Amino acid sequence: MKHAVKRGALALALATSALATPFSAPGVSANETLPATTVLNLANLQVVKTDTAVPGITRTEYSGAPYKGPWKVNVVVIDPDLAPVNLKGTFGTGLGMGLGTSQTTTSMLDGLTTTNVRKPLVGINGGFFDGNMKNPAEDTWDGDLNGVVIQGGKLLSEAVRGKGGKPVSTSLVLQHGRAYITELSTTLKIKPKGSTNPTEERQLDGINRVPGRASHCEQPDPADTGVPPETQDRDTGVCEDPSEIISFTKEYGTKTPTTAFIVTPNDPDVVTPPDAKRISSDEGFEVVLDSANNVTACFDSKLPVTGSGCTEVANRGGNQVSNGGRILQGIGEGADWLRARTRRGSGFDFPEEVVDTRFNTRLSLDSSMYVTAGGDLLVRNGHIEYTDPAGSIDNRPRTAVGTDHLGRTVLVTVDGIDDPNNVVSIGATRGELATLMHDLNVLDAVNMDGGGSTTLVWEQKLVNIPTDGNARERAVGDTVYAGPGGYPMA
Repeated sequence: MKHAVKRGALALALATSALATPFSAPGVSANETLPATTVLNLANLQVVKTDTAVPGITRTEYSGAPYKGPWKVNVVVIDPDLAPVNLKGTFGTGLGMGLGTSQTTTSMLDGLTTTNVRKPLVGINGGFFDGNMKNPAEDTWDGDLNGVVIQGGKLLSEAVRGKGGKPVSTSLVLQHGRAYITELSTTLKIKPKGSTNPTEERQLDGINRVPGRASHCEQPDPADTGVPPETQDRDTGVCEDPSEIISFTKEYGTKTPTTAFIVTPNDPDVVTPPDAKRISSDEGFEVVLDSANNVTACFDSKLPVTGSGCTEVANRGGNQVSNGGRILQGIGEGADWLRARTRRGSGFDFPEEVVDTRFNTRLSLDSSMYVTAGGDLLVRNGHIEYTDPAGSIDNRPRTAVGTDHLGRTVLVTVDGIDDPNNVVSIGATRGELATLMHDLNVLDAVNMDGGGSTTLVWEQKLVNIPTDGNARERAVGDTVYAGPGGYPMA
């Protein structure tokens, strides 16, 4: 990446100033009482066992009992300098099917290849997702990964809108066997093919998600001008937008969504779900594009525009994206915009930009790059970035990824067991997780999805204890994994 020199200089400076070797525990006397918000740290853990899958990938299991314990913690260190290892992400069979009954971390990793020697050696669950949209007709769930997702250099999910409405997502960039934690913004546009008229360019609101529903949204979209305003549900972090254009790629993995979808919790912890509600009921407009982004078909809920290629009235949704092509869905003003510009044989261009906001550098997307969306930033430049709010006690299973000054990637899971008769590990707060990552001497660390999603797979076997009923794995949106390098994984 273009800012490698800056990053290398920073790593060298921190490395030469560090007095402790990587993963050494800070000294704590037997009589020292630690603050209640930082009781989970490396000094209070004991090594249970260490296991090496191949040179360069090592797992250490820790346990602990003092203060608030017990705990079960797994730390995996991936060192690309010791062996050729791949470090990538995957969303399984499809972005829109990431929450099917079989799309657990284990099943996603197992499905990468049928050749055992090429299967991933370690993997964890990925980032947060909105999995509360159900297709009643097929009894399936539709997922939306919350933040930037890039697979093999292809942008498949846009940045979420954080504080101030800025489209910036904490992101885990995976490239050439190494990880890098940063913040990424996305700028997505759509315009008639070949047009140089700036007034003909419009915002593309999202990729591979249900129209009208932007999850993990802290602020309305400041780019939405001249259209009906968004509304925000602060309890769920979802913005509902009546005017959008959404693009679907082959990686969506299932048919485009219809208005029959309902919003209802896909969470076994919700004993009594609230009343389900439908998503946007606007049938809108749908356009099918080929691999050259030319219009091949369209479906209009209104009387078709003469010459548009829409020969009959038809509702949006229920169509499969072809290889190399895409499908557009518009609702509200977005549908009107598409309707006015869609003609058979014409097409659209999709200018897009991904920017690393730490260095204000535009990323050059190529086939070696994978990006998974993260949550709260825990450690930055060797300093703790996250502390628990005053009075907050939020012990849960946790998953985190960090990077150290030697270029190694550190995967961490902290178990949290709900069963009061079998308390193996009580979980951690985000602040405690940040402290633990800092104790592991990482430069940067990010919190991934936790709770029932926290999963660690080691040599194709589940080695942590998920919290869903009977310790079963929860279906998740995506994964981060490492495996044999030097040849394709599939």
